[in-house]
Amino acid sequence: KKAGAVVLAGGSPLEGEGYFYPPTILTNVAEGTRIVDEEQFGPVLPVMPYSTLDEVIERANNSEYGLGASVWSSNLDRAQEVASRLEAGTVWINNHSE
Repeated sequence: KKAGAVVLAGGSPLEGEGYFYPPTILTNVAEGTRIVDEEQFGPVLPVMPYSTLDEVIERANNSEYGLGASVWSSNLDRAQEVASRLEAGTVWINNHSE
């Protein structure tokens, strides 16, 4: 929020012990912010616009992290092409973490 992100869902810690958040969706998120640049292990999804497929693949691969990635599409051939270009330990198509 400090960097201008807009919370569309979630965003506030759950009550109780620990550091637990509900699934959270953020928009208006900029490159260079921690939620984009650092690997996060929470149910948080920053939604960022892009102009071209090459641009978004370059941005996705421009990270020192990359344990896993997911590609979502109704066009499986296109999704497989995109997945093959991502530099991640595991890339799922229309799924995540199975």
